[in-house]
Amino acid sequence: MILKPQFTLLFLFILSLGFSQEVEVKRLKINNKLDHFAARVVKDKVFFSSNLVTRSGRAILDKYAQNLYAIYEAPLREDGEIKDAKLVKKKDVGMSNMSVSTYSKDGKYMYYTANHTEKGENKLKDMNTFNLLIQRAEYVEGKGWTNITTLPFCDPDYNFAHPALSPDGATLYFIADIKGTKGKSDLYKVSVSDHKTYGEVTKLGEHINSPRTETFPFVSADNKLYFSSDRRGGKGGIDIYEYDLNATNIIKEPVSLDEPINSRGDDFSFFLNDDLTSGFISSRRSRGEGGDDLYYFTGF
Repeated sequence: MILKPQFTLLFLFILSLGFSQEVEVKRLKINNKLDHFAARVVKDKVFFSSNLVTRSGRAILDKYAQNLYAIYEAPLREDGEIKDAKLVKKKDVGMSNMSVSTYSKDGKYMYYTANHTEKGENKLKDMNTFNLLIQRAEYVEGKGWTNITTLPFCDPDYNFAHPALSPDGATLYFIADIKGTKGKSDLYKVSVSDHKTYGEVTKLGEHINSPRTETFPFVSADNKLYFSSDRRGGKGGIDIYEYDLNATNIIKEPVSLDEPINSRGDDFSFFLNDDLTSGFISSRRSRGEGGDDLYYFTGF
C-alpha cells in the first residue's frame, strides 16, 4: 500500500507518539548488596529506606540477626539518580529500626514504620516479638524530626506498617494483621485530622484485599491506589496493582500493572510523582544487585 504524503506524516506522528509513551525503567546506581526501597519525593528531596550500616558500610543486625533499617534523604535529581544521601535522624529516644515513610505535602509531618519497645504476640510464629507500629514525627526547623508520637490504634499484639497519606492528607492508608484480616496482611485506612487525631480503623473492601498478602500502599495525585500483592494471577512473586479510588463501581477489581513495571521477580513500593508520568519502584528482579533495588521509571 502506498501512503500519500499527508497520511505518511500523520502515521509517523502517531507512531512516534506511541513510542514516546512507552515506560522505561532504569536501575539506579545507588544499588548494591544492601537493601534500597520505598523511595518517596517531598519537594526537592527524595527519601528512601535502606540498611543501618557501620562506618565500614556493613549492615547492622539486631540481637535476633535481623536487619535494622533507617530512612535516608538526598537531593532530588531530574534523572532519578540518588546521590549524596544522608541518614535521617529522629531526636526523640526510641528503637533504631525506621523505614517505609510517607509525608505531608508541606514536608512538615512524616509517618513511618518502626517497632514497639515492648513485646507483643506474634500470631504467625506463636511467640512474643517486637511487632511493627506506625509513628508520626514533626519537622521543626533547627531541631529536625521530633515530637514523635505512636498512632493511638497501634495495638502491640498486632503489626501496623507501610503508611501512605492521601493527596489531601485527610486519609492514612496502611497494612495490618489485626483481627479480621483476610491474608497475612490487609490494607486499612483511618481519617486524619490536622495530623493530631485519627478516626476508626477501616479495612478496605474484599474486592481490594485478597486471601494472600497486601503491602506497600501508595495513593497518587489523581487518587489512584497502588499496592503490592502476591495474589494469584500475577506476573511474578509480588506484583504492583492499581485501583481507582474514584471508581463508582465498587466491585471493580485491582489491575496488575504491565511490564516493565512488573516483572517475574518481586516488584513493590510503587511511587508516582505528581506529573503522573515518572516515579520509583523497588524490585528483586533479574540482573539486580542482590537485595531490594531501587528503579526509576518514566513514560508511565
